[in-house]
Amino acid sequence: MRLKKYLIPMLACVLACMLLLAGCGEGDSKKEPESKPESKTVTVTDSLGRSVELPQPLEKVVVLNRNVAEAMRVLKIQDKVIGVSDSVQGHPYLGLQDKDLVGKYSEPSLEKIVELNPQVVITYGSLTAGAELAEKLEPAGIKVVLLDLFEQETYDNDLEILGKMFGKEKEASAFLKWKAEKIAILDRVKDLKPEQRVSVFTMTSSNFEKKKWSTRAKGTAPHQAIEMAGGINVARELSDNPEVSPEWILQQNPAALVFAEYSEDVIGFEVGNLENAEKFKEKVKNDKVFSKTDAVKKDQIYIMASDIFGGNKSYLGAPYLAKWFYPDQFKDIDPDEFLKEYFEKWLEVPFQGKWVYPPSSR
Repeated sequence: MRLKKYLIPMLACVLACMLLLAGCGEGDSKKEPESKPESKTVTVTDSLGRSVELPQPLEKVVVLNRNVAEAMRVLKIQDKVIGVSDSVQGHPYLGLQDKDLVGKYSEPSLEKIVELNPQVVITYGSLTAGAELAEKLEPAGIKVVLLDLFEQETYDNDLEILGKMFGKEKEASAFLKWKAEKIAILDRVKDLKPEQRVSVFTMTSSNFEKKKWSTRAKGTAPHQAIEMAGGINVARELSDNPEVSPEWILQQNPAALVFAEYSEDVIGFEVGNLENAEKFKEKVKNDKVFSKTDAVKKDQIYIMASDIFGGNKSYLGAPYLAKWFYPDQFKDIDPDEFLKEYFEKWLEVPFQGKWVYPPSSR
């Protein structure tokens, strides 16, 4: 009797606990699963008008375009780069020598890129078969964005696109504001009459050495720099990089000659003196074609590093040209100061080298 007296309450207690546990389990089974945070993306339109949806944030990027790599340094996002082309890796002031090499910008290794597994590859829009590269990489889950960043007519838009890709719109806007303030000085030449403007012929120093009479015409960065500076490119009615003849050059009879120098032993970031530039000038003066032009007769022979004449910084080369062409209008301007500020403020790289010949001075 006594056992029965205690057994019944114990069984009732156990039963109540079982029902309680069952109720808890039923409640859990009806509970909604926790929702995962929605993945973020951003969509940009690149230099070829392609709409590309990109994951956010971008942390792993392969860069084939040297101008893009430099712009990423301006925006302080070079730490996102995990792989580069040879032209990016070997560049002296981009600081990307330790990044994985994926080949030439024009012929990258698809296998190496896939091995690195970047979120996006950024390459040129107009210099390479970028669209074909996208077709090969995007099935592997790797996005491709095509940006030029070397022509002044599209530079600002390209930089804004790059800023949007990395959530650096404010930084891009601040840089473009600085850029606009620097080139505003060129407004001084806007009202020059055609007969007051200096006629200019340009070519690369390497083509001159080879006697390959190729010039830079409409649609190129050197043409844009010359026109920004108030000059008249004698090839302005032509397009791209046309071959011309010595007879055509003499017919145009330019008042100034500007040579784009790509070699780092004549002009550039790593050049310490102008001896080789002076030797090159002597060759131009003694050339049987150029010696007959007004440019040589009046000693208007100029050499510029390609980076500031035919590349992404041609807006920083234009003030040098303007001062050479119109010294009276620009006697209070030192273009070296603009270039120095760009290196030290935006690239955070000490300014050095010899960028133009003859040197700029007030």
